[in-house]
Amino acid sequence: MGGMTRHGPTRRTLRLAFLALAAVVLAAVGGAVWLVADAGLLRDAAGAPAVPALVVLALAFAALTGLWACWGVLASHFADLERLRAGVLVASVSRDGRLPPPRDRAAGPDEVARLREAVETLVLRRLFPSAGPDERLTAVLATLDEAILVVTEQGQVSLVNAAARALLGDEPVRVGSSVFAALERDDLLDAMAHAHAEPGGAVDATLPGVDGRRWPARICELTGHGGYVVRLTATPVGGPRLRVVAEDGAVHHDLSLHDALPEAAADDATPLFDLPALVFDCESTGLDVRADRIVSMGGVRVHGTRIFHIANIDRLVNPGVPIPPRSSAIHGITDELARDAPPFPEVWPALEPLLRGAVLVGHNIGFDLALLRRECSLAGLTPPAPPTLDTLLLAGLLFPDMTDLSLEALAERLGVDIHGRHTALGDALVTAELYVRLLPLLDSAGIATLAEARAFTGRATALRARQRAMGW
Repeated sequence: MGGMTRHGPTRRTLRLAFLALAAVVLAAVGGAVWLVADAGLLRDAAGAPAVPALVVLALAFAALTGLWACWGVLASHFADLERLRAGVLVASVSRDGRLPPPRDRAAGPDEVARLREAVETLVLRRLFPSAGPDERLTAVLATLDEAILVVTEQGQVSLVNAAARALLGDEPVRVGSSVFAALERDDLLDAMAHAHAEPGGAVDATLPGVDGRRWPARICELTGHGGYVVRLTATPVGGPRLRVVAEDGAVHHDLSLHDALPEAAADDATPLFDLPALVFDCESTGLDVRADRIVSMGGVRVHGTRIFHIANIDRLVNPGVPIPPRSSAIHGITDELARDAPPFPEVWPALEPLLRGAVLVGHNIGFDLALLRRECSLAGLTPPAPPTLDTLLLAGLLFPDMTDLSLEALAERLGVDIHGRHTALGDALVTAELYVRLLPLLDSAGIATLAEARAFTGRATALRARQRAMGW
């Protein structure tokens, strides 16, 4: 993983030792040549050179080359150890406790690989010590042939069983994704509102899917936990009962998605591990922040290293202008998709509360903030001016060996799943995972507060110059 490392005394001592040894070798060879020459042993009886000077130089060169090769092996070894150290820091904040992939996946087992395996085993055992009640409950739910979804109040999937994945597809109801990729938004929100209003907290409804099928369903409020349980029958309206088959019979879940967001406000002295942030991304009609418009917005709140999926925004926006085909080819949003979406002023009330008291975080966040401020100005709203942290600048400084700082490259480096890329919320979720993995690396580099992190990004002069040239 490398990057901003502070070399320990062992590495510095070895480097000095090798330099000293090289100096000793040079001095010894030079001294030996001088002594032998002074004694006349380098010449034969006729006075001709007995040992060519090139041979002496070759011996000296071979000795120095051997020392340099040894140092190269040791330096590579230390680089692997440093990458492992950084990987352990990243694993300490990742949800699955796994280390990022090694630098050379094809390399055979060696002492670093064995150490990595032992560390990962220790981390996993500490984080997931044994099968508990959650695992047993999961096994019970896996036996049901009724499709079951648990969603947050904002529509994020927090639990899905095999039957639901078989009916609606693995990707649309992936844990952490928006259920509105599988079921029509307005109909499900209406059913959830009716369930909330009912004394028993449950209603029966018919829910249209985005594929046109209609599902008889029962929606039950998850009282006290900010969400709903959606149960679907395997018989769509007007169709035959479907055979529920899933390759993976497991129940997928992350019920921490229902955790409430702490109330906090950021200032310069706020520690990064306590920092409230909104990780934000928007898709647009183009890259000109002076002329282009927002077509979708996605964001998720983060507090320190915790991602609060319950506090998110995922909205299409009608830009009021045609969307160029070259932009649609990237994010998939066409004029037809955006036609019925609300304009920016109607979406702003859903975004503004998420911005309050938070630092705005993103990959090239200056671009997103410039578009956001322009949309507010066009709508007669006060443009936001939150403090920002740019994950591209942070990563560029932490990993000076990386020439590709795209989300995909950084996700591979840090072991982040990149499902859902090139949607606003998908990019925001990937960026949030990257951001929380950067925090322990920043802390290891002595950067502990918001003020220190912002000052740190100011050192990325070349990257900042490129961003300013783009207009943000």
